Amino acid sequence: MHNIFSIINGKRSQLPKKEQLLGDYIIANPKNVISSSIQKLSKDTGISTATIVRFCQEIGTNGFSDLKLQLVATQSSLNNVDYHEFDAGEGITAIKNTMVTRFKSVIEATQIGLNDRDIKKAVQKIGNSSRILVYGVAASGLVASDMNQKFMRIGKNINYISDFHVTLAQLASFTSDDLLILISNDSETTEIIELQKIADKFGIPTILLTANPRSSLAKKVDLVLLTQDVGEPTIRSGATTSLISQLFVVDVLVFSYVSTHSDKVIKNLKRSNEATAIHKNKSK
Repeated sequence: MHNIFSIINGKRSQLPKKEQLLGDYIIANPKNVISSSIQKLSKDTGISTATIVRFCQEIGTNGFSDLKLQLVATQSSLNNVDYHEFDAGEGITAIKNTMVTRFKSVIEATQIGLNDRDIKKAVQKIGNSSRILVYGVAASGLVASDMNQKFMRIGKNINYISDFHVTLAQLASFTSDDLLILISNDSETTEIIELQKIADKFGIPTILLTANPRSSLAKKVDLVLLTQDVGEPTIRSGATTSLISQLFVVDVLVFSYVSTHSDKVIKNLKRSNEATAIHKNKSK
């Protein structure tokens, strides 16, 4: 059973503003919610009881009482729902436990928020495309590189180029038979927006992996695959949880494609393994 915090995080970006605020309040104050009536919660948050009821329906609970029961169950099994990475002087065991909690939460939230129909549509677009160009900036660039490597091994004509201007040059040769895949956590990256404009001008199909489906960019692409941003700490080594969420979506795409095109993929993987074996034997 998924914990209720993961469900709320997974649905957050799909909810209206007031319901997002309500979800944030519930995550920050679970004990207060457990002890509240719906009327008291409405007074404490300034959100109507009708909106609270609608929120409960949106996250899949059977009303406010069921929401409270799920909060109790989650509280008993999860002592720490804070998304910090570490505290000064914290031991290695505590850091590992914290990271496990963070990764589990973001993967659960991504699984819940990712629509199966959208994955099927994406797999169909990937399968029908002659060429694929995938692009992301910074941490999203790492995910673009991962996607490029995995789909290339199973036989797709895919490319990732970190240099933006070279990417532009290649995209200019694309047609409606090809595909552009963009990766951006917030969908506000300048380079990503520019690539979408060019794709739109030349009629090139587009897929966007993002945690911000309400962005202006998300409304312009052909298909959005929802990733999750459950919050990053102020002091951080990198875009940890958003990166994990994006990599999860990429793997779902890859294995869904493999499942749909298993005969062709197995043949391509055998050829890839043979090529690798020749290289290894030559090196000995």
